[in-house]
Amino acid sequence: MHYSLISSWVLGLGLALGGVAHAQDFPNKPIHIITEYSPGSGGDVFFRALATHFSSLSAQPWVVDNRPGAGAMLAVDAATRATPDGYTILVASQNVPVTRLFLSKGRQIDATVDLTPIAPLWRSTLLVVSNASFPVKSFKELIAYAKDNPAQLAYTTSGIGTQGHFAGAGLELLTNTQMVHVPYTNGRQVMDVIAGQAPFTLSIVPFVLQGVKAGQLRVLAVAADQRLDSFPGVPTVSEIVPKFEPPPTWTGIFGPPGLPKKYVDYFNDIVQKGLANPALKQKASSDGFEFIPNSAQQFALQIKRDIEITGRLAHAAKIQPND
Repeated sequence: MHYSLISSWVLGLGLALGGVAHAQDFPNKPIHIITEYSPGSGGDVFFRALATHFSSLSAQPWVVDNRPGAGAMLAVDAATRATPDGYTILVASQNVPVTRLFLSKGRQIDATVDLTPIAPLWRSTLLVVSNASFPVKSFKELIAYAKDNPAQLAYTTSGIGTQGHFAGAGLELLTNTQMVHVPYTNGRQVMDVIAGQAPFTLSIVPFVLQGVKAGQLRVLAVAADQRLDSFPGVPTVSEIVPKFEPPPTWTGIFGPPGLPKKYVDYFNDIVQKGLANPALKQKASSDGFEFIPNSAQQFALQIKRDIEITGRLAHAAKIQPND
């Protein structure tokens, strides 16, 4: 009996240690990171800073593979065809999983079927920003100006069907105003507001930060659920327009379809540890990004919620899918 107990204990210990050894076997080679961002772009530079920290946590390099193009479909398509062995991960924005559903008649991606949601990384907050010389000092005054000058107040965005366009359309609908949307495709939507070619823009923080610091731009409102630490005195849009729903502006990580839960849990844990790093949190804040520490399940629910919100905004903007 004594021998049997010892044998059972040794066997159990061996199985336990074997399980630990098996868990520590992953990862044993570099992690391939496919991203939709162009080399040197804001999203690419910021993610590479995160990837360096993630690499140290996983003791393996995170090798970034930039695949921009086709509205982010090149990167997403590559991830949908990857082997779900934990060694290929996708870094993507809301473009394909959410926005594309309302812009394109082409191939659609269901983020919970064609991909495996792992974790959101950050949110790029939209700001309502005017030329500093424009005779409007607050968001309330901007709405009043739009009502007094129907179809005359212009705002710039980075293009049709972008988050700025969705937000602008939502504002027009909820405030019963008519404004003129000026979509740009050359990236000059902020520069032309600084130059006085248009009175205001809807843009994410990194694109306007320099102009704000230089006194060329004035931040009127934050198109997000809460105020930003970097602009604590600036109200959210919903404080002035209660039913306003900010369009999604996030970046997250996904696995190929059918990625086993053990890998989902592993990468989500790495992300949570990385996003809790004080130095990275400070960099995010200074660069105009907000970390989103959520579970894989919460991420999947967030995507579903964002599809509903974007659908309402697309309807308000009278956007019809093409191609």
